[in-house]
Amino acid sequence: MNLSYITKKIVILVIFILCFILAACVNGEKSGNGEQGSWDFDAESSRAFKEGKYFLLLNDNGTISINTYKNSEIIELQTFIISESSLFATDQEERVAIVHADKNIVIIYEFQTSEEIEVYVPFKIWPKSILLNGDNLFVGGIMYEGVYEIMLAQYHIQSGEWFRLEIPEHLARWGKAVDDLVVSDSFLIAIDNIVLPKYILFYHLNSTCKLELSHYKQVPSNGGWETIRQGWITLDYLGLLSETFGGWGGGTFEHITIYNNLDLTSSFTISIASERFPLEAMNQIDEIGWPDFYTINDFLIFGDKVLFAHRTKGLGAFKIDDSYFEFNNENPYSRRNARVDADKIKYIPFENEEIIRLTLIPNEPKIVLTLRNTLGRIKHEIFCLLQGMTK
Repeated sequence: MNLSYITKKIVILVIFILCFILAACVNGEKSGNGEQGSWDFDAESSRAFKEGKYFLLLNDNGTISINTYKNSEIIELQTFIISESSLFATDQEERVAIVHADKNIVIIYEFQTSEEIEVYVPFKIWPKSILLNGDNLFVGGIMYEGVYEIMLAQYHIQSGEWFRLEIPEHLARWGKAVDDLVVSDSFLIAIDNIVLPKYILFYHLNSTCKLELSHYKQVPSNGGWETIRQGWITLDYLGLLSETFGGWGGGTFEHITIYNNLDLTSSFTISIASERFPLEAMNQIDEIGWPDFYTINDFLIFGDKVLFAHRTKGLGAFKIDDSYFEFNNENPYSRRNARVDADKIKYIPFENEEIIRLTLIPNEPKIVLTLRNTLGRIKHEIFCLLQGMTK
């Protein structure tokens, strides 16, 4: 384990301890194509900027699979080996990319032709996020001065060239990272993750050469020590999942913030109290390092609904209402997102199972729930978004 990794874990441990003071997978099996009903959703709501027909699922801690959906069943096409340090993505059409951070390599699988390309990463980068788009692979990383000094890299698959994408100097600081990447119709959008201030960076998309930085926007804060870890984009909304230590009202919270434009001037947030790290797991810290522990494991936007995987409460959802948005063009450093009460959320519980991932099936009003039971076994369950609540 390298020094930078240990330093990161120590910082996170200190933050958690301060928060508590202030507030005074194993092997699995893929199964279960049974469909569950849910809330009433708009049939037009699956609009996205680009959708193919294939999607990735986590089979177990060491395996992912590329799949398609046909005749109301998940059809597995190919499996791939991953490790704890791997990141993976698909373009939903012909490629799967797996970044092996511990080996500093990327393997690109052309699953339609069974070709495999292994690429060495020529930069000092510790990957935090990856995205496949057209002939480009993008890798977001974390900054550790003198150790990892690249926050965003681009690999052009056809030419075999790597590019270091521009990050404004005042953004490229120790501890900063690109924790997620999404694409609109004309931009690659990089989500800066940690503390204050936070930014969203926009790059002009193209399929033939290095992407150029277009502009960046500062993001209003939801509270102290906020870290953004995930994004989701549709034609209508940009969603961000973050967590704060202290918050505006004290305590530790996780937040889903929704913007209805890419100017980031109109938004609202629903905040959920974080669950405490299990005390019995504290004894394992010396053995496994500080593990990630989140209350919200995953989220996505489908039309005017936001769905998320709650660690203990099951599948949560709330409707996006135009009245929730508050326009504010003031300095984002000093302004807050409009707050919406958490009682707007509806939950469907899954007894003795935890939803760890949500996967939208392309071109279908359905998602795949990846569930892990108390024994650590993994299964997949299709969840239909157009039927009334039945569970």
